[in-house]
Formats: sequence, structure tokens, C-alpha cells
Amino acid sequence: MPAQTNTLVRRIGINEANRRMKDVVFVDVRRATSLKRNPEQVPGAIHVPIKELNQRAKRLPCDRTLVTYCT
Repeated sequence: MPAQTNTLVRRIGINEANRRMKDVVFVDVRRATSLKRNPEQVPGAIHVPIKELNQRAKRLPCDRTLVTYCT
């Protein structure tokens, strides 16, 4: 998927993530094996392995900010 010039990508910390829980969609990008080893997720997070992110991006919500994470 080509990069979009109007897309802002920035890193946020846990405190900001906690403040924005209701305003964003969290996307857990861990591999399935990593998720099985440690199944804890941000409440309501969508699991999309990083290798599938480009092909599944169009199915993610576009009306809210997406926050990707891995642990």
C-alpha cells in the first residue's frame, strides 16, 4: 500500500493511549504465535498481524485514529 502524504504517524506513550481509549481504534499487530503466548490485549483491540496489515488496511475503520501496538 503506498504511503499517503496526509497520514500522520507518531509514537504515543501509555499515558496518552489510556487517555484516548474511547477516541481511537487499537490494532494489535503481533504474530498469532505471540498472541497465543501472551493473549492479553488492549480492551476492544483488533488483531491484525503485521504481515497482513497492508492487505487488510481497507477493512479497518477510517473514521477514527488507528493506534498499532505490539508487546
